[in-house]
Amino acid sequence: MTPRLVDSIVVAFFSTILAVAIAVLAAYALSRMRIKGQHHFVFWILSTRMMPPVAVAIPMFFIYKNFGLLDTHVGIILIHALMNLPLAVLLLKSFFDDIPTEIDEAALIDGASRFLIFRKIVLPMAMGGIAATAVLCFIFSWTEFLFVLTLTQTSLKTVPVVSSTFVTSTGTAWGNMAALGTAAMLPAFVFILLVQKNLVRGLTLGSLKQ
Repeated sequence: MTPRLVDSIVVAFFSTILAVAIAVLAAYALSRMRIKGQHHFVFWILSTRMMPPVAVAIPMFFIYKNFGLLDTHVGIILIHALMNLPLAVLLLKSFFDDIPTEIDEAALIDGASRFLIFRKIVLPMAMGGIAATAVLCFIFSWTEFLFVLTLTQTSLKTVPVVSSTFVTSTGTAWGNMAALGTAAMLPAFVFILLVQKNLVRGLTLGSLKQ
């Protein structure tokens, strides 16, 4: 089961990095910049999360087949990042909204550029929210079943898909399933411990108003 655990860790880690990286930029833009039809755009982002994955699983299979992404780490990382992106954008937007805009305005008056404000001021203040979002994206990717089952064949399987193979017509391999389930909890637990300091800040961000 070691290669399957490695597959799950690689997919969950890199899909989380990709989703959070894109979501940070999109959420900051939605929080700080006024765009025509912004509320409709935010609702559209939310609506993509409401769509059941089974509705796009078969079309994605044919798209991946045409582009040669079936049974590859890159393909699963992309679909998991796409799956987590709406939630990450909405969560991070709420965290950026809780950071006072007066900080941005003061920095603009002092001559700082918008990108410098984002990188040096806003981003460090939102690290707690980013950590909380990363944990959720990691867990959702770690436990995702349908896309991995549909878009992989033999060389790549994650822990949820492998666990389902222990239930057969001749019985259930409870020992193997229990061992794999215990091992599967460790990477997520370690990841949460690594971001624990920022995670606590993220969970309480916005609880106190100025």
